[in-house]
Amino acid sequence: MQGLLARTEPIGEKMLLSQYHGQEKKRRAAIEAINAGRSRENAELQPADGVWDQRFAAALGASEPSAAAPFFAQTVSLVEEAYGQEAPLGASRIGGGPDLPPLAWPSNGRGMRHPFLMQINLADITALGGPTKPLPEDGLLSFFVHDDALLVDVVYTPPGAALVRHPMSDAIIEASAGAISISARIDPATPPGPLPHAEGDMVTAELMVDGTLRFTHTPDPVWAVGEPGSSFEALSDERWASSAYGRLRPQRSRTFDLSAAEAHIEETGKGSLDELFDTNEAFERALTGPYAGSATPQVHQMLGHAMIQGGLSCRREASSVAASRGFDDLNDPNSWIVLARLRAGSATGRVFWDASDLVIMAPAADVAARRLDRCVLMSG
Repeated sequence: MQGLLARTEPIGEKMLLSQYHGQEKKRRAAIEAINAGRSRENAELQPADGVWDQRFAAALGASEPSAAAPFFAQTVSLVEEAYGQEAPLGASRIGGGPDLPPLAWPSNGRGMRHPFLMQINLADITALGGPTKPLPEDGLLSFFVHDDALLVDVVYTPPGAALVRHPMSDAIIEASAGAISISARIDPATPPGPLPHAEGDMVTAELMVDGTLRFTHTPDPVWAVGEPGSSFEALSDERWASSAYGRLRPQRSRTFDLSAAEAHIEETGKGSLDELFDTNEAFERALTGPYAGSATPQVHQMLGHAMIQGGLSCRREASSVAASRGFDDLNDPNSWIVLARLRAGSATGRVFWDASDLVIMAPAADVAARRLDRCVLMSG
């Protein structure tokens, strides 16, 4: 995770500023070191630079830059930023705990909350100008993942709703591992009430009448990973949670539809697939930064085009998943949008276990209707 990462434990202002300035100094030193090793000729261009239109057009076998225009789409880049103050309630950020109305955090059948990924203040997106449809103009989009990152919950909170900050701590994450183990071992015939507790257990649990579980940090200070004897809301999968968070700064950018361009070359017999792939790889570096995670911030995405490993179109993959789930009205790839793409990998500083990038696709009509229960999560 890039930048200065805020944690839920209270930190003195002087210490926070000292950490920030120290990290900023290291960041600038790293940038200078990289710039010293890169010549002006091989420096990456910006995504909006017209040279990309020329290079993609040439790869398509065309002489006019305008030939590449149909394959570009506007997108919103979400840049992780360094900062020295706690994020305001409802700010765009990634990691930590969400800002939600009471009782709005998605959970499983045992009442264990799904790990929080990211929240986007849509007013920040609208303020950039340009097309944002079918996204709402304001409000908050919050993303949660569960079931080994196979499923996603997206919550839309309209503007003006009363938000509550749900802090995340390392103690909650660690204790959730014990809570998950308890949940997996429950016999279906177990009656409601306190569950057996052994010395060394990190948490104690009580089975409620409705089948949910209430968890408490063990009262024994030797074993407790949080405040001994205090209750906490356990996560359904602690692997995806983070006690630290990073602010997200949206900015306008654009993406290229590699899948459609590849099909165009195969259909027309003009252009070069090798040149197309090389150009797109360089363009992706311009979008995300070739050194993201070491000297430049990580960049995530909303809207535009996206592909997953193997060169698969996310739109086509989403329509295929929808068909397998019985959503016959969503079998048109063009009816899907990239709701969010979270970039990951060992080179970026953010790793979603073995899932690599996470791409959350949504039906455009559903988003326009504020319906978010048919989103599809893809990784790779």
